[in-house]
Amino acid sequence: MTLPVSDFPLHIAIVTPAYVPLPGGGERYVAALARGLAAAGMRVTVVTSSATAEADFWDGSDAASDTIEEGVRVIRRPVLPAAGGRARLMQRRRLMVLLSALPGDQSTWLSRLARNFPSIDGLDEALDSLEDVDIVHGFNVSWEHGLVAAHAFSQRRGIPLVTTPFAHLGEWSGGRVARNSTMDHQLHILRGSARVMVLTRVESEGLARYRIRPEKFAVIGGGVEPVMEDYAESPYSAEDHHEVRGDFGVYIGRQSFDKGALHAADAVRVLRRRGRDIALLMIGSSTPEFKRYRHRLSPEDRAAIRPLGVISDSDKHAVLARAKFLMLPSRSDSFGIVLLEAWSHGVPVIAARAGGIPGVVDDGANGLLVPFADVDGLANAVERIITDETFARRIGDAGRQKVRTQYNWEAVVERVGKHYRQIMAERS
Repeated sequence: MTLPVSDFPLHIAIVTPAYVPLPGGGERYVAALARGLAAAGMRVTVVTSSATAEADFWDGSDAASDTIEEGVRVIRRPVLPAAGGRARLMQRRRLMVLLSALPGDQSTWLSRLARNFPSIDGLDEALDSLEDVDIVHGFNVSWEHGLVAAHAFSQRRGIPLVTTPFAHLGEWSGGRVARNSTMDHQLHILRGSARVMVLTRVESEGLARYRIRPEKFAVIGGGVEPVMEDYAESPYSAEDHHEVRGDFGVYIGRQSFDKGALHAADAVRVLRRRGRDIALLMIGSSTPEFKRYRHRLSPEDRAAIRPLGVISDSDKHAVLARAKFLMLPSRSDSFGIVLLEAWSHGVPVIAARAGGIPGVVDDGANGLLVPFADVDGLANAVERIITDETFARRIGDAGRQKVRTQYNWEAVVERVGKHYRQIMAERS
């Protein structure tokens, strides 16, 4: 019989580049796990940055705090602005990828450079101030200053390191997206971890190609918060609201090329040229590339491609509850919590056959998968859903059932707690 987490009390230090209220699937994942572990009886300390928007990673954020939030101690440290802003920071990232491609192990130099992603002031000092830490759990291999700091802290203290990489492996191992998550220093940290907690089997299989021992992997999955009925009070729930009148689909995420935002918009434009009166509401932060893309659209297409920006959870669920479909044609998602949010409303999902998404969506059973950047494939998938109500209802209901049976935070917390206990037993 499995012991409840509370029968093995531990102090867990979670290190992550950002935390709620920064909007993002990774941030919400860490927050839900931290709250769940605390509710199960563990002592949880989150050490993170004070960023509340992605732009803070390069523009900087001065705030610092040490608070208790829903049973979790959260230490936030300022972010130092990056010299030259986002453009120079991304340039340095490309140089890191090139450095990692050189012969030999470049982990030492790369680990130093990684402390700029983002540059969190006083992160090591905040970790060193913690007492009686049993396990340090580092998140996010893409913005990996926190992961590097967690690894160094585990070595200084002689305590186990657990990692959740949120690895973005793209369409294939060795591609541009994968190289950003599999540099020498990143793999060095993952190989030295007591456990590598991945979200899907697809992620573990992808990372296993980089000589990480199979016994280190633990497939944890993800969860979604129960849908609250407060979204019924949102203006977006009204049938005659100007943003949601008529048939529409939803895209949720950063509006970038790698996330598939431009391909989702192009698919709707293809359908409109076929005579379909349909719009796409886009929830999430914009990017310069998407603003340039939308500026080039005709007035008619621009009216049909409607960015809503970052909106509240209640407004987001109000939009989802009335949507015909959700599109997430991304190659840079390790899981895609927004898929679960759509399924919680019985909304059909269309996603890319890339990253960790095929480990979540069963093609033809509870959603449709399309190759990344296949605009015609996306358009055909949308057309099938909006013209075949029986099929749309069947895959939406199957998604809702999968959320109920597999993707709940209680199960995720129990899986994580089980591995924490195993690690401590192995250490003994």
